[in-house]
Amino acid sequence: MLYWHAVLRFLFLLVPALCLAAQMDSSFALGELDPLVSRALEKIASTKYAEADKLAEEISGKDAGVGCVVKGMTLIGRYDDLGDTAAIQKATLLLSRCRSEGFWDALRVFELGYAQSEQGHSLKGAMNTRSAAKVFKDSDDMDAKAFYAIYAYYMEGAFSWVPFVSDNRPEHIKSLAAGAASSRLFWPLFTTSLAWMFYDRGEFAEALLLTESALSRVPRHPVFLQIKADMLYRLKRYAEAAEIYEESANDYLKRTGKSIRYWCAAANLVRIYADKGDSEAQEKWRKTLKTEEFEAIRGWMPGSLMDDLKKRKLL
Repeated sequence: MLYWHAVLRFLFLLVPALCLAAQMDSSFALGELDPLVSRALEKIASTKYAEADKLAEEISGKDAGVGCVVKGMTLIGRYDDLGDTAAIQKATLLLSRCRSEGFWDALRVFELGYAQSEQGHSLKGAMNTRSAAKVFKDSDDMDAKAFYAIYAYYMEGAFSWVPFVSDNRPEHIKSLAAGAASSRLFWPLFTTSLAWMFYDRGEFAEALLLTESALSRVPRHPVFLQIKADMLYRLKRYAEAAEIYEESANDYLKRTGKSIRYWCAAANLVRIYADKGDSEAQEKWRKTLKTEEFEAIRGWMPGSLMDDLKKRKLL
């Protein structure tokens, strides 16, 4: 779930949002449905999307709303890992049409905001993210507090320059860290969000430790491996970062062909080798970006990565 932080960059665009109508539960627990949901989210975390799909269908037969949310999470997982752009489009349509109850409907809206933002609909995405955050804000539930922390951290960061505006970002990091460490259902999402907060703060060593902790739970997870490589690069451990990205590019080429994650690996290898001073390897990967295949997917690439390459004239 690498790109969850992207939607939150647009929070300064927020306008007053609609309140969610449903009454809130005390937690995300679902009684007899809980084991099924837990298994489905474990399958997503293990990149076993077909198995997660089957479990989501079973959940839908018992509770259509919760099943919809799980289906949306599965589709977003496919997009984030496999670069399946059709999946994020399908997730947007699905999540905008279904309804759930309580915290699960707030999560549906939160997911919808992310999916919309990934497709360039930043204002719609920001409005939905804010709507969900309003629901989570006053809850004592650990997961709800962590979801709110994601929203609040970036919101308060956007307005931190304004005099007399409260800035509780250290507290939000604590809430998110608790979720990343202890959440039974959502720890991968919280871990990813927290890693990118550390990254933005320049706390790369902390982000690396967090990512290594995640990899101890889901060894060889392809998305967490790329995050680890990003942190190693920022720590100037170029050889280690390059090794992970070389392996990642090869793995994605076998699994998905030249999908978004493959191109992320290629683009990062260009700048890693540039900083490492390996001009031969840099040129090898730079040539892969000078193709029609890359141009076709370029609009889906992380803007910060593309901007950095352009600024440094590495494309």
